[in-house]
Parts: sequence; structure tokens; C-alpha cells
Amino acid sequence: MKNKTLRSTQKLLVLNSKNLTVHPDARTAFMVWQQHRLPLRRPQLAGLDDYYRPALRLCMLDRDSYQFFNNFARIDEVMRFEDSWRQPCLIALESRHDIKRLAWCEVLSLSRFTGVNHPALFQAIYKNASKQLICELMGVPRLTVSNYCHFAGISQSSYEYQQCKVACDETLLGLPKNMNWMNGRHG
Repeated sequence: MKNKTLRSTQKLLVLNSKNLTVHPDARTAFMVWQQHRLPLRRPQLAGLDDYYRPALRLCMLDRDSYQFFNNFARIDEVMRFEDSWRQPCLIALESRHDIKRLAWCEVLSLSRFTGVNHPALFQAIYKNASKQLICELMGVPRLTVSNYCHFAGISQSSYEYQQCKVACDETLLGLPKNMNWMNGRHG
């Protein structure tokens, strides 16, 4: 195995929507993550000294622009709560394959949270990600519901129950087109 020479730069950057975007190879994974993430409250790190915040891995787009590809929850916090604070960043050249791997790892990590809609998450992964890449990350030969359930640490019957419950809830939520009954009028 060849030794790689890593050339990375550490910087303290103030990140905002003008100088930080999602890397094109991570965009789909980021969109799936946004759709399926849970609204978790995390400790706010804005008051910490610059050097104690977790470092963000970024790619440099040009002299003053950067792209992120993983650590989506932390990026979300920075953009919402810490956009005027300096962030420790590790700027490095990353391979497209590694960027995709790290981005989809973020999505797969959602399967470990209580309350995630597993059937919807599995379908989003199945439709949007490279099957070969997901199988590699999950350590399985094929991307199946059974293998997903094993990876997520849930039983297949729990997955199927959740799938049926969501389908039933969607059916029950349908409202009649004629809403006159709400006013006490009929017909």
C-alpha cells in the first residue's frame, strides 16, 4: 500500500451562506439527510473558544469559498446559530469517492435514531444512492429491507409495522372535499 501525502490546511473561518455551499457530490445525500433528520436539540457551541469547537472538514472552491460534504448536523448549527463566530476548519483535497462515502455515512447514521421513519429513509436511500456504495458502507452484499433492518438495529416486523402505520395514518388524514359540515350546514 502506498503512503499518501496529505496536504491540508487548518484555518479559522467565519462561515455563512455566501462562502459555504454543499459539495456537488454530497448534494443528494444532504437533501436526503435534510428530509429525514430529526429535530434534535444539541448543546450550543457558540460560546466556546474558537479552538475548542469541533473542526469542520471542507474543500476549497476558490480563495474565499468552501464546500462541505459531511457533518451535516454541525454545519446546520453553524449556519443557524454561529454564522458570526470563527470555526476551526480543516481544508483538504478530497477524492470524489471519499466525499460520497462521508456524505452517505451521514444519511445512514440517521437509521440509529429513535423516531426515524425507517421505510421512508430506506426508500430515499434506495432511490438516491449508489447501491454499491451503500452496501459497502453497511457491510452487506445486497441492499435489501432485511439487511437495512439488521444495520439499523430494528426487527423487520418493526419496519413493516411502521410502514403499515404510516400508510394507515395517511389514509385516515384525508379530509372530505365538501367541508360544509364544519359550519353546521348540510348539502
